[in-house]
Amino acid sequence: MNKKRLPLALGILSMNLVVMSASVVGAAIAAIAKSFPTEPISKVQMLSTIPQLGQVIATLIFTWLTYKMTRKNIGILAVLFVTIGGVIPAFFNSSLNLILACMIAIGFGTGLISNVGPVLVQEHFEGEERATVMGWQVGFNSIGMMAMTAIGGWLGSSNWRNLFWVYIFGVVILVAAYFLIPQDKRVTETKNKEGKGSFFATLKHVNPMVYIYLLITFFISIAMTMFMANQSIVLSTKGLGTGYVGLVTALSSIGSIVVALFLGKIRKFTKTNTIAYGFLSCALSYVCVLYFNNIGMHILGNMFSGISIVLVNATIPFELSNLADQSEFPLVISMNTLISSIAGAIAPILLAAVHIPVGPGQFVGGTILCLVITVLLFVTRLGKRAERASAK
Repeated sequence: MNKKRLPLALGILSMNLVVMSASVVGAAIAAIAKSFPTEPISKVQMLSTIPQLGQVIATLIFTWLTYKMTRKNIGILAVLFVTIGGVIPAFFNSSLNLILACMIAIGFGTGLISNVGPVLVQEHFEGEERATVMGWQVGFNSIGMMAMTAIGGWLGSSNWRNLFWVYIFGVVILVAAYFLIPQDKRVTETKNKEGKGSFFATLKHVNPMVYIYLLITFFISIAMTMFMANQSIVLSTKGLGTGYVGLVTALSSIGSIVVALFLGKIRKFTKTNTIAYGFLSCALSYVCVLYFNNIGMHILGNMFSGISIVLVNATIPFELSNLADQSEFPLVISMNTLISSIAGAIAPILLAAVHIPVGPGQFVGGTILCLVITVLLFVTRLGKRAERASAK
């Protein structure tokens, strides 16, 4: 990448450092529950899950926001929501309802960042440079989660209320985004026959191949949910406990971060089959955990899982950015984010409906699903077809 463009990339990527910041509070659930003895534990546990409500709201209104604000200003607004929503509980923490409301605000902010980040990258980068920066976005997500979780845990070790001071880091990100990201123009709505702006009018102009990639997003979200929801069950059948699962999962982040940072070089090998290799990596993650009984293979399996997330979840936005123009992409990327969230939420219901047993049964099912999609992607040469379609 041109060194002159690196500050721009860093300005956009800085926002990704807080995309997974809602997970910071999860480490303090037990301590928070003790401070609210009259509240049901299920309500306290909502601190970890309710940010998803904010993310869904942000995704649903994101396209509308792009018609009212510039993408840069949406990013700044998003970081403000995360920063203010995160810091308020450091001052006002006697009401669980207020803290829950703040977690929704954090989720809303991170939801906007998840959508506006790829849009900003599409706006300012082209070709493999764009693919590289989108790969870095996934890596920065993991780096931010690891750093904020560690710092937040340290701050909250003596008093859980201090944990929320970690969100003051958002001020640094605000400064970086403000000075490093150039101002852009608002998206112009596609007009319908009556001359009125319409989401559906925009949708009609979208390349049909977009929907294939949205379907792939659905399946990778199902596959990832199957892995994360069943790994502890699978390892428990081998006599391994929660601490062991936490260790191998944490170490897996190293693999995903390295792959994300070097995605541009990796794509020179995988070329138009990057997503296919991502699903193959996902299949290997199941195999390493299910069929081997040593920590090395279990760490490798979790690394394969992280690698697959990078290869698939960084490449899909890149392909969508090539298939959709600047007026269509905000709608397309919000659809992609929404489908990913829905798939993760309904995965347990779908798996129960088709009677795939939890634990080893779902690991076998996940392996088969990923291998089938891998073969389909190689045989249909979807990546090459998308390359041709985006060149038209």
